[in-house]
Amino acid sequence: MRFFNDNLVFDEPNRRVEVLAIGLPRCATSSLQEALESKWLGYGPCMHMAHTVPWPERSQMVVDALYEGDRHKRHKILHKLFAGFGAQSDLPGIAFTDDLMDMFPDAKLILNQRRDAESFAESVAGSIMFFNSWTYRISTLLLRGDRLHWQIHFGVFRIFNQKLGTDPVWSHEMLVDWYEKYYVWVREEAKRRNRPVLEWQPQDGWKPICDFLGKPTPPPDVPFPHVNDQKEMQRLKVVLVARGVLAWFGLGFAVYSGVKYAPKYLGELRHFVLDWL
Repeated sequence: MRFFNDNLVFDEPNRRVEVLAIGLPRCATSSLQEALESKWLGYGPCMHMAHTVPWPERSQMVVDALYEGDRHKRHKILHKLFAGFGAQSDLPGIAFTDDLMDMFPDAKLILNQRRDAESFAESVAGSIMFFNSWTYRISTLLLRGDRLHWQIHFGVFRIFNQKLGTDPVWSHEMLVDWYEKYYVWVREEAKRRNRPVLEWQPQDGWKPICDFLGKPTPPPDVPFPHVNDQKEMQRLKVVLVARGVLAWFGLGFAVYSGVKYAPKYLGELRHFVLDWL
């Protein structure tokens, strides 16, 4: 299952990032990931949350980078995190868009978008907003990998609130504001570095991307990938919360058993020791 299992293999461990898809989540990031990893473009593997969540060590590096204020130290962490990847799409990379522009000055920039900010807000509200809720934080507190997952989401939104000046309180209006300010900010950061940017939406398909990257366009019978993670997100929520609840139940059962039976066994152990002595 996507986001739970990842059979990622690095064919070129020393590969550097050549393409940065720097649009927000829920903006065809998974479809772009599949396209960039396809034989038609050949930039795999592409950094994405699907290549992060199943790996606690990689998730820990993301959290470390999110909370590292020193630019040099943060870049050192990110170089280790992105080692072997040929491209980037989705979280966690977009939290470090300006860093990645500096770290990979020759990488092509693709700014993937939705049709408008309203549709973005609706999509996020029905999917990843849950991962920043107290329900999710508490239910996953006992499991390191799941705990790192919500720490990533919390850290990402903290970073964007700081960079964009958006309201830290979640709402539909805040998400619309986040979308609009983020894309203005990215364009300004790219312009400041004299970096060309491909503005792209899913309906644009293969051709603009292939032309921008200097790749042949696939045959007409090859559709652009369409990966909708909405259903996968719903399954992810159910599994992660259920797993967290079971962990809390196990802890509660262990505490209950200890309180109920420990005195009895400690008493028996005391008598055994005294008899032995």
